[in-house]
Amino acid sequence: MQPTVSVLIPAHNEAETIGELVQACLDQPYPIEQLIVVADSCKDNTAEVARQAGATLVLETTFADKAANQNHALPHITGDVIVGFDGDSKPEPDCISRMVADIARGYDATCSSILPLQETGFFIEARRFAYSLGSQWWRICQRTVGRLQVLTGASYAFRTDVVRAVGGFPNGLISADMDITWKLHEGGYKTWYTADALTLTVDPENWHEYTQQMPRWAAGYFQNVARYKRLMWNWRSLLTVGTAMFDLVTLWWWLAVVIYNLVTWQHLSMFRYMGYWAAGHTALTTYLVSRVVGWKKAALGFLPYTLLNFYNKYLYTKSMFREWLLGRHYAAWTGRSGRKTVITPMTMSRRWALGQTGAVLGAVGTLIGGYLGSTPLFAAGVAGVIAAPLAVFPWRGSGKRRATQPAPPPVAATAPMPALVDEDTVQIPRVRVAKLLDPDTETTLNVALPRQRTAWSPTHEGSAR
Repeated sequence: MQPTVSVLIPAHNEAETIGELVQACLDQPYPIEQLIVVADSCKDNTAEVARQAGATLVLETTFADKAANQNHALPHITGDVIVGFDGDSKPEPDCISRMVADIARGYDATCSSILPLQETGFFIEARRFAYSLGSQWWRICQRTVGRLQVLTGASYAFRTDVVRAVGGFPNGLISADMDITWKLHEGGYKTWYTADALTLTVDPENWHEYTQQMPRWAAGYFQNVARYKRLMWNWRSLLTVGTAMFDLVTLWWWLAVVIYNLVTWQHLSMFRYMGYWAAGHTALTTYLVSRVVGWKKAALGFLPYTLLNFYNKYLYTKSMFREWLLGRHYAAWTGRSGRKTVITPMTMSRRWALGQTGAVLGAVGTLIGGYLGSTPLFAAGVAGVIAAPLAVFPWRGSGKRRATQPAPPPVAATAPMPALVDEDTVQIPRVRVAKLLDPDTETTLNVALPRQRTAWSPTHEGSAR
């Protein structure tokens, strides 16, 4: 017997796209048992449009949080498989059937390929190039070693009993999709990437929208790595996350070498070999992308992708230092949710630790500079000795992005979840939704949800290893 499917769509002000999305799901050749839309804090008629389009159940909430909305719908779900889409996405025909087929083959979770819904534009071409390259390279490599970095929230399929077994969709970090992915890795569940399934999604079309989205992605990445740091020593994690970090660091090393040789006018022959490398890299990546979108789109997207890639690497580097070194966490963002950007302040204990470390390093630099007779090193050491202790004091800046108080939680401390009672289930208690916490605390959403008995069972015995 084939697994039954419940489609889950969390949405916020998606009246323009939700109707087409609901219809696209219902038009899929794979039978849909139920389709649930969770309209969160909507100021438009998202809920009404979803009902008119044929949604089985529409829940209206005010959580302003994706994971909380998905957990709110969880007790209502009766299907064996949860297929989720963002409210501004549109699955292509056979998308659901292809993902569910991989679930039936024994995988606990999977996601589809993604491409922009819009036709053209500088940022759209860059994102199309990145998505296509990922589908032909990054995701295939991660799937091969069994450690996907993120199951895209725009289009996924999870076994319902597995989501309940891990306590629901984890909450507390800025990137919910990566959080549930690594929660599954932590539990030993099998993840997959259904490359031949495709969903189109709305992507940023201008600089303002792009710079509102990317800081959240960057911060969420390092928050998740910090939360699941114990998993990073696994060889699979070292291959996936380790190569990503290597790629991030080597870019700046490459730029430093180029600038140094241009300034000193030395080793100019290296530029010839770097030209060979750049030509080979361009040819390979363009070829891989052309396999997805054709040569014309691949050629159009290469330059926008390359230029924005430098900005993305800068953003990820900045987020890494802020999240890990300074302990200032991205907690809320400006976007369609309507919330202002909030970055938590540095704790006083961390300020003292960094200040003392800086002073010690400055003193060491001063001693070494004096011993070697290096005036620049001696001066830098003196500056460090003076400046590091001053950094301990919480100087208040005038920037709008600075948070002077800890960030408020995006949702209430507790949120009622409707109970589902029948012969296969028991009364479900109120669900506790985690506040935005330091990723080092390991605090996650813990929802006690019973497993429903269904007529379908996966082809393998026991997914957790």
